[in-house]
Amino acid sequence: MDVHALEESSVLSITMDQAHRYFEMVVRLDDGSRNKLMAWNADGTQLAIRLGALKLQNISELGELEGINIVDNVLSLEGDFGDITITATSILIEKLM
Repeated sequence: MDVHALEESSVLSITMDQAHRYFEMVVRLDDGSRNKLMAWNADGTQLAIRLGALKLQNISELGELEGINIVDNVLSLEGDFGDITITATSILIEKLM
């Protein structure tokens, strides 16, 4: 799947483990399908993560994923939640049932 297909989707969850070795975002597309975006380093090392801004509120959705880009192992996410930049060797999109 082209990562840009996730743009304008609704962010349902953002998860990062305590050691910052794994990042996951679940989104819902306009057709109702759900996709999981994952990032990690193949060697298990800590992810390089930069939060430009972060705003999460106690609501059913975390807002819209407005922009996504991957260049040279750098994943950039921007949306109503703020903006996140992650450097990772492995980035995957998985369609959920």
